[in-house]
Amino acid sequence: MKLLKISFAPFIFTFLLCVFYSPAEAQPGIKLGGTISSFYYTDKEMNPHLAYDIDLRPYLGYDIEWAQLGEQKPVFYPYVGVYYNYQFSKRFGLRPELLFTQKGVSFSQSEYEEVIYKVKISYLEIPLSVGYAIVKREKFVSELYLGGYVAFKMNAVKKVGTHYNETKKTQLNSVENVDAGIHFGLNFKYKFFEKFFLFDLRVFQGLTNIFYMSEDYPRIYFETQKTKIIGVNLTLGYEF
Repeated sequence: MKLLKISFAPFIFTFLLCVFYSPAEAQPGIKLGGTISSFYYTDKEMNPHLAYDIDLRPYLGYDIEWAQLGEQKPVFYPYVGVYYNYQFSKRFGLRPELLFTQKGVSFSQSEYEEVIYKVKISYLEIPLSVGYAIVKREKFVSELYLGGYVAFKMNAVKKVGTHYNETKKTQLNSVENVDAGIHFGLNFKYKFFEKFFLFDLRVFQGLTNIFYMSEDYPRIYFETQKTKIIGVNLTLGYEF
């Protein structure tokens, strides 16, 4: 945990530095959009003891057993926040952000009965990006960028519904408090009435296992899946 805190320090330090140091080439902005996300697994091999390709029961509970055998679908959740665009040269820029986002996945199974199983994790996220302006004109700017993010869990729930019963929402206690990953993207900015409007497309990939097995869970599994989050952010923004 100590090493984890040290690795997050540059994100927080850079964010605060850019916010409180305001040169002429720095502009704050807001953005609003959505996150399309899903789970992916780094050790997706058949478990010979369980005969499951993927087994999330140690993390999500026994009620996932039937649903996880069905189709896994991405989910769409809101994505909103503020950013600070700091241009330290004609082409290169640095952009720290502070965002609220939700990520998760949906499972559906309908072989014997209709079952919908959704996981939703709410995060306070701090991305940091370095960008390069591939097009820079008076009224139009397009930028390629890459970077990383740190996300702090605010809440985590699962929603389970069947054809015969109402949807039930339950808190998830097996989600790690911190997630981290990398991202890259492309944005387009158009100047209108002396202000820039932004469209941003970002692809992200988590690098950490988002789940842990609680101490009171029966240790009947030989292995558990390393589960990470992958997805896309689509946002519109406005620079002041």
